[in-house]
Order: sequence, then C-alpha cells, then structure tokens
Amino acid sequence: MKSQIVFLIVCILNVGCGDDKKSPIDSHEVSLLEAPILRLESIGDGEVRLLWSAVSSDYDLLYKVFRSSEDGEDATPISDSISGTEFTDRGLEYTTEYSYRVAAVDKFGRFGEWSNTVSGQPFNNRTPESPLKLRAVAHNIPLIGKLDISLDWDENSEADLVGYRVYRSQVEQVNPTAKNLLVEVVDARYVDQTVEVGETYFYAITAVDRGAKESPMSSVASDSPLNLPSLVSPIEGALIETPVVFRWNSVPKATGYRVVVTTSPTSGEISEIELTPDTTVAFVGRLLSKNQRMELESGAIYYWKVIASTQNTGVENTVSSITNFKVR
Repeated sequence: MKSQIVFLIVCILNVGCGDDKKSPIDSHEVSLLEAPILRLESIGDGEVRLLWSAVSSDYDLLYKVFRSSEDGEDATPISDSISGTEFTDRGLEYTTEYSYRVAAVDKFGRFGEWSNTVSGQPFNNRTPESPLKLRAVAHNIPLIGKLDISLDWDENSEADLVGYRVYRSQVEQVNPTAKNLLVEVVDARYVDQTVEVGETYFYAITAVDRGAKESPMSSVASDSPLNLPSLVSPIEGALIETPVVFRWNSVPKATGYRVVVTTSPTSGEISEIELTPDTTVAFVGRLLSKNQRMELESGAIYYWKVIASTQNTGVENTVSSITNFKVR
C-alpha cells in the first residue's frame, strides 16, 4: 500500500504516468511565460508567413515555431530559436494545409504556453517573376582552351522556384520555343560552350516553379567570341625608338582594345594604357608617384599583347599572341 501511494505522488508531480503521446512542449520543462498571439500574415506560392506578438519578460526571449499538416504530420519544430516575431515557412506543397503554433522559450530553455493555432494552404496561384539583370560575356582565349559565353543573372526569390530555362537565338528576337531552349538550370548562371568564333548569340531567361509555371522572359543579352587581334608593330624582335607606338588590325564586332606591356612573356606589367576604340596607341607607363610614370629603358626587351573586348568595361574577350621588342 505504501509503495502504491509513493507511485501515485510521483505520477502527480510528473503530470501523469499514462502512455499518451506528449507534445513538444510537454517534453520540456514549462515556464510561466504567456502564450504569443499568432496570426497568418500572408500565403504565397509554396510559402506561409507568420507574425506573432512579443511575450513580456524581464529578459530577452526566443521563440520556436511548430508545424503540423493535414496529411498526418505531427507538430514538430521547423525553425531554430528565433529572436524576432516573424517567420516564413518556405518550400511547401501546394495541396497540403499546414497548421502552426508558436511558443516562447526562456534563457533556461523552458517553454511557455502554446499560442493559438493558424492554418493555411499555399496554392500555386502565381507565375514567377521575370529574371533580372541578365549578363552575357564571351571569351576566346586559345592559350587556355577557353571558348564560351558566360551568363549570369539575379536570383529569383520565389519560395517554390525550381530553376531557370535558358533560351538562345542567333537573331535579336528570342522566343521561348522548344527550338530555342538551350538548357534548364538550377542556379542563376550558365556557361555556353557550344559557340563559334565570330558569331553573335542572343539569350533570354525564364524562371520556372514547382507547378511548372513559367515566368515572362527576361531582357535579352548578347555577345560574340571575337577573332584574335593581329599585331602590326612593333614586330617580333624589332629595335624601337621611343616613344613606342603600338599598331594592330581591327577585330570585327570589337568595341575597345587595351595594350598590355610586360617585362616577361607571362608577368611584370609595366603599362597603364587606357581602353581605346582605335587600333593605334602610344605607350603609357604605370604610375609610380603623383608626377612620375614608369619609362621604357634603353637596351631592355619588352613584350606586348592586345586585349579586345565587346563590353564598354573592357572585360577581356580575346587576346592576341605575344610579341617582343627592344628599346634602342
């Protein structure tokens, strides 16, 4: 009889001794914190946004968000401890209704009372937004075997996004047809290696969600892998008087050129020659101080090459061979 009384007291202190399934809060020590007031702020495609009232306390509190669903999913925590009073649940199924509750957690890890329950179903109502800021940069650098056009764009923010479709055409009007579909990718970048030197390629991107809804097309970006510049003078091994003037043949579709002068075939750049649309430019040395620039030395051997670009920033598209000369 005495052991039965002790057992009963233990059961009362531990809030029951049955086999009923405990909630996540029941499995933690419970504090006297009040329940937050929870509301469903918005429902998007594959996402639910929650807001709740802050619980008053003499010290900072954290919050845990719990989710269950109509398909039998038990209430489980779906977030790390949150210091704020909002949370967006993303990557949800369109056909499932989800229910949420929130509880405050004190500095000892004790849970407060449950909030009220809110529910919502994130239908697939909207198509994704058009991808923004598409950029295309071509490269033709035989020395490293690089012949491609690199694409990148800003990532879309839709919760149900699964990827992007890259469309390509050799005319400026890019239509989202099966014929023009180049590839489907997950990340907001792609390198097109199926290009030819001298050809111009036009690209546009769409975003696709989990329900196969496709966004309107992005703006069109284009570029062309250029032919290599052909150097005219100084020729290989020439003995040159200063000031040295460099000349090369124009490259179709190039908008700018930059001459690079070095002290070895692979390094030691000493020039600071600005991007130019012309095919002739005089040597300008690297700035050493406010009023002094590096000069070419008599008897020294130097190397030069031309970088051609289709971009107004002068980004490298193609690079000529390297030729050396000697200053008299």
